[in-house]
Amino acid sequence: MFGLTKSTVAIAFALALFGAAAAAPTTAPVIDYTKLVIPGPGLPSIAELGLTNEDLSKPVPELEHLMARESENPNTLFKRYDPQCWGGPGCSRQEAEGCYNYLVKLGNTACKSHGVIEMCRAGKCSWQGRTLIGREVSSPCMDAANGGIWVLHNCRNIRGSNAAWGNGAFAVDLLGY
Repeated sequence: MFGLTKSTVAIAFALALFGAAAAAPTTAPVIDYTKLVIPGPGLPSIAELGLTNEDLSKPVPELEHLMARESENPNTLFKRYDPQCWGGPGCSRQEAEGCYNYLVKLGNTACKSHGVIEMCRAGKCSWQGRTLIGREVSSPCMDAANGGIWVLHNCRNIRGSNAAWGNGAFAVDLLGY
Protein backbone atom coordinates (compact mmCIF):
# COMPACT_ATOMS: atom_id res chain seq x y z
CA MET A 1 0.00 0.00 0.00
CA PHE A 2 2.88 2.35 0.84
CA GLY A 3 4.47 1.66 -2.60
CA LEU A 4 1.20 2.59 -4.31
CA THR A 5 1.13 5.94 -2.50
CA LYS A 6 4.72 6.74 -3.58
CA SER A 7 3.82 5.97 -7.19
CA THR A 8 0.71 8.09 -7.00
CA VAL A 9 2.69 11.01 -5.55
CA ALA A 10 5.39 10.62 -8.22
CA ILE A 11 2.79 10.58 -11.00
CA ALA A 12 1.00 13.61 -9.56
CA PHE A 13 4.34 15.46 -9.29
CA ALA A 14 5.25 14.61 -12.88
CA LEU A 15 1.84 15.76 -14.12
CA ALA A 16 2.18 19.01 -12.18
CA LEU A 17 5.59 19.66 -13.78
CA PHE A 18 4.22 18.87 -17.23
CA GLY A 19 1.24 21.17 -16.65
CA ALA A 20 3.52 24.00 -15.56
CA ALA A 21 5.71 23.52 -18.61
CA ALA A 22 2.70 23.40 -20.94
CA ALA A 23 1.28 26.57 -19.37
CA ALA A 24 4.55 28.49 -19.65
CA PRO A 25 4.23 31.28 -22.20
CA THR A 26 6.07 30.75 -25.45
CA THR A 27 7.11 33.57 -27.67
CA ALA A 28 6.51 33.28 -31.38
CA PRO A 29 9.48 34.12 -33.52
CA VAL A 30 9.37 37.75 -34.56
CA ILE A 31 9.37 38.27 -38.31
CA ASP A 32 11.10 41.41 -39.52
CA TYR A 33 8.80 42.35 -42.39
CA THR A 34 10.88 45.44 -43.18
CA LYS A 35 13.62 43.06 -44.38
CA LEU A 36 11.33 40.27 -45.65
CA VAL A 37 9.16 42.35 -48.01
CA ILE A 38 10.94 43.23 -51.28
CA PRO A 39 9.20 45.73 -53.58
CA GLY A 40 8.96 45.05 -57.30
CA PRO A 41 11.00 46.96 -59.87
CA GLY A 42 10.31 50.68 -59.94
CA LEU A 43 8.21 50.68 -56.77
CA PRO A 44 9.21 52.63 -53.64
CA SER A 45 11.21 50.87 -50.95
CA ILE A 46 9.94 50.13 -47.46
CA ALA A 47 12.28 52.85 -46.10
CA GLU A 48 11.11 55.43 -48.67
CA LEU A 49 7.53 54.87 -47.54
CA GLY A 50 8.53 54.99 -43.86
CA LEU A 51 6.79 51.67 -43.19
CA THR A 52 7.37 49.85 -39.93
CA ASN A 53 7.18 46.19 -39.00
CA GLU A 54 3.82 46.95 -37.40
CA ASP A 55 2.51 48.45 -40.68
CA LEU A 56 3.52 45.37 -42.67
CA SER A 57 2.32 42.71 -40.22
CA LYS A 58 -1.33 43.76 -39.89
CA PRO A 59 -3.89 41.04 -40.58
CA VAL A 60 -5.77 41.49 -43.84
CA PRO A 61 -9.37 42.74 -43.68
CA GLU A 62 -12.31 40.42 -44.09
CA LEU A 63 -13.34 39.81 -47.66
CA GLU A 64 -17.01 40.67 -47.06
CA HIS A 65 -16.02 44.17 -45.93
CA LEU A 66 -14.00 44.70 -49.10
CA MET A 67 -16.70 43.31 -51.38
CA ALA A 68 -19.30 45.62 -49.80
CA ARG A 69 -17.04 48.61 -50.41
CA GLU A 70 -16.46 47.59 -54.04
CA SER A 71 -20.20 47.44 -54.73
CA GLU A 72 -21.25 50.65 -52.91
CA ASN A 73 -21.64 52.58 -56.17
CA PRO A 74 -24.44 51.12 -58.31
CA ASN A 75 -22.83 52.64 -61.44
CA THR A 76 -19.55 50.77 -60.91
CA LEU A 77 -18.49 48.45 -63.71
CA PHE A 78 -17.62 45.11 -62.16
CA LYS A 79 -14.60 43.14 -63.19
CA ARG A 80 -15.01 40.39 -65.77
CA TYR A 81 -12.62 37.84 -64.41
CA ASP A 82 -13.20 34.52 -62.72
CA PRO A 83 -10.96 34.25 -59.65
CA GLN A 84 -9.20 30.92 -59.34
CA CYS A 85 -7.16 28.83 -56.96
CA TRP A 86 -4.20 26.86 -58.27
CA GLY A 87 -2.33 23.79 -57.11
CA GLY A 88 1.35 23.72 -56.35
CA PRO A 89 3.38 25.48 -53.68
CA GLY A 90 1.51 28.27 -51.96
CA CYS A 91 2.41 31.30 -49.91
CA SER A 92 2.57 31.36 -46.14
CA ARG A 93 -0.14 33.60 -44.69
CA GLN A 94 2.42 35.89 -43.02
CA GLU A 95 4.40 36.41 -46.22
CA ALA A 96 1.26 37.03 -48.30
CA GLU A 97 -0.06 39.50 -45.71
CA GLY A 98 3.28 41.37 -45.68
CA CYS A 99 3.00 42.00 -49.44
CA TYR A 100 -0.70 42.85 -49.16
CA ASN A 101 0.05 45.52 -46.55
CA TYR A 102 2.92 46.93 -48.63
CA LEU A 103 0.79 47.16 -51.79
CA VAL A 104 -2.14 48.76 -49.92
CA LYS A 105 0.23 51.39 -48.47
CA LEU A 106 1.26 52.34 -52.03
CA GLY A 107 -2.27 53.67 -52.51
CA ASN A 108 -2.75 55.12 -56.00
CA THR A 109 0.83 54.43 -57.10
CA ALA A 110 0.52 52.63 -60.43
CA CYS A 111 1.32 48.94 -60.61
CA LYS A 112 1.97 48.38 -64.33
CA SER A 113 2.53 45.33 -66.46
CA HIS A 114 3.09 44.73 -70.15
CA GLY A 115 3.51 41.00 -69.56
CA VAL A 116 4.13 39.65 -66.08
CA ILE A 117 5.79 41.70 -63.36
CA GLU A 118 6.56 40.96 -59.74
CA MET A 119 4.94 43.68 -57.62
CA CYS A 120 6.20 42.32 -54.30
CA ARG A 121 8.06 39.34 -52.87
CA ALA A 122 8.16 38.24 -49.26
CA GLY A 123 10.13 35.12 -48.50
CA LYS A 124 8.81 32.45 -50.87
CA CYS A 125 5.66 34.38 -51.80
CA SER A 126 5.37 36.46 -54.96
CA TRP A 127 2.57 38.90 -55.85
CA GLN A 128 2.59 39.32 -59.61
CA GLY A 129 0.67 41.57 -61.98
CA ARG A 130 -0.23 40.22 -65.40
CA THR A 131 -1.85 41.82 -68.42
CA LEU A 132 -4.74 39.92 -69.96
CA ILE A 133 -5.03 42.03 -73.12
CA GLY A 134 -1.59 41.83 -74.74
CA ARG A 135 -0.58 45.42 -74.01
CA GLU A 136 0.46 47.39 -70.95
CA VAL A 137 -2.14 47.68 -68.22
CA SER A 138 -2.02 49.71 -65.05
CA SER A 139 -3.95 49.65 -61.82
CA PRO A 140 -3.47 51.47 -58.51
CA CYS A 141 -1.38 49.15 -56.33
CA MET A 142 -4.03 49.43 -53.61
CA ASP A 143 -6.60 47.97 -56.05
CA ALA A 144 -4.19 45.19 -57.03
CA ALA A 145 -3.79 44.32 -53.35
CA ASN A 146 -7.54 44.29 -52.79
CA GLY A 147 -8.00 42.01 -55.81
CA GLY A 148 -5.35 39.61 -54.53
CA ILE A 149 -6.94 39.39 -51.10
CA TRP A 150 -9.52 37.03 -52.63
CA VAL A 151 -6.73 34.44 -52.99
CA LEU A 152 -5.77 34.86 -49.33
CA HIS A 153 -9.32 34.19 -48.21
CA ASN A 154 -10.35 31.50 -50.66
CA CYS A 155 -7.36 29.39 -51.69
CA ARG A 156 -6.39 26.74 -49.19
CA ASN A 157 -2.71 26.85 -50.11
CA ILE A 158 -2.73 30.62 -50.91
CA ARG A 159 -1.91 30.25 -54.60
CA GLY A 160 -4.20 31.63 -57.28
CA SER A 161 -5.40 34.66 -59.19
CA ASN A 162 -8.00 37.41 -59.19
CA ALA A 163 -8.42 40.68 -61.08
CA ALA A 164 -7.43 43.97 -59.53
CA TRP A 165 -10.42 45.96 -58.28
CA GLY A 166 -12.14 47.67 -61.16
CA ASN A 167 -9.73 46.33 -63.79
CA GLY A 168 -10.57 43.00 -65.40
CA ALA A 169 -7.56 43.38 -67.71
CA PHE A 170 -5.05 43.28 -64.79
CA ALA A 171 -4.68 39.88 -63.11
CA VAL A 172 -3.08 39.63 -59.67
CA ASP A 173 -1.38 36.26 -59.12
CA LEU A 174 -0.10 34.95 -55.79
CA LEU A 175 2.53 32.25 -56.18
CA GLY A 176 4.65 30.33 -53.72
CA TYR A 177 8.11 28.99 -54.52
